[in-house]
Amino acid sequence: MKKDEITMVRLLSLAVLMALSLFILLVLVGNNEFGQIISKMNNNSLNISENQNSVYNLYYYTGFNVIYQLFFSITVLFSAVSLTGILLRIGNTGIIASVAAIFNMMTGILLLMARILESSSSMHAWIDSFYIDGVVKGQIETAQLMDKIPVLYILLVILGILELMMVKSSGIRHIKMFSKNKQTNLAVFLTPALVTYVWEGFIRRNILFEIIKNGDSQRMTVNEYLTGYYIGNKIFFNWSWMIMLLLATIICIIIQSGVIKGLSGRAGMLAGIGIPALVTIIPSVIYAFNPPALFGYLTLDISLCDMTDNAFYMYLVTFCVSMTAAFILIYLVISGILDMRKLAFIFIINVVISVVLMIIVSGKSSLAIQYMPWIVADCASVILAVVSIALKPVNK
Repeated sequence: MKKDEITMVRLLSLAVLMALSLFILLVLVGNNEFGQIISKMNNNSLNISENQNSVYNLYYYTGFNVIYQLFFSITVLFSAVSLTGILLRIGNTGIIASVAAIFNMMTGILLLMARILESSSSMHAWIDSFYIDGVVKGQIETAQLMDKIPVLYILLVILGILELMMVKSSGIRHIKMFSKNKQTNLAVFLTPALVTYVWEGFIRRNILFEIIKNGDSQRMTVNEYLTGYYIGNKIFFNWSWMIMLLLATIICIIIQSGVIKGLSGRAGMLAGIGIPALVTIIPSVIYAFNPPALFGYLTLDISLCDMTDNAFYMYLVTFCVSMTAAFILIYLVISGILDMRKLAFIFIINVVISVVLMIIVSGKSSLAIQYMPWIVADCASVILAVVSIALKPVNK
């Protein structure tokens, strides 16, 4: 075989490995690996003793779930964008593929650690200490609730190693068609989705959780019903933050690459923003009209039910607004209309507005009000983006 043919085979092999990693993560493992255990423990539907179905074990899986959600989402984002970059021959794909491979390994290792340490009361006590005070190691009776034979976890680690080897052997970083240039830079294309998820889908949500946790017990109960019962049991809303951001990113990359003729200008904008927005809004509207029954299942307190319903509807509105704002920024950056310096400035303003307003409304008893700062900050981000473009357009 000629050198070019060998290189092409290696690039296709790398694409296949990335696709296999995505299949394992999205279909076989999923982002609910710990969430389903947490949900079953909350509903007392596991065949374990009362001592094992304790808050100590619950917080063990909760702690791992927080880190896993971040790892899972970033791994899926980098792997999917790397696969797209390889197929469409986009600049800087090699660096993104290397990061994707490393996160595949780290995600597999994290799952393996959680499985191996399930029987460690010391690790349970250490993780529990982040949630409750006065944890006594001797009171913890551990339980084995994850897969007994962690084949998929090990496979993720192996795939990550193979992907790193393939990135190096293919020489993708040194191939001219994959080199960095002004028109196609996969690192720039990926940045809006990555920043949005890390801030809005992870950090901002955890800040809100800390505010709620330090408030009254009623608001904490409503939050548990909302995140665990209303949202946590729905696959779309479990995956939605990263999957929707990923969908918007890939659509905009395809539009920018010119693969589909006719998708440019206004048509490209409508497709890049409108398609993911519709995919986000339509399921949210359907779910808003068909919420799960709470009264008689988890509580008999009507006031708690009303507060949870109000928070649920506000969450859906916030979700739709935040996602649509993110889709607009993703399109503007990938299409070259908004540069990275302006995006960084908009991001900083979003963080400031969100944190300040969250502190201001933190004393309110209604959980629904706690989501309003997110709407204000995300709408402000879009307005700032439009104003910055109008004041100083970027010449393409």
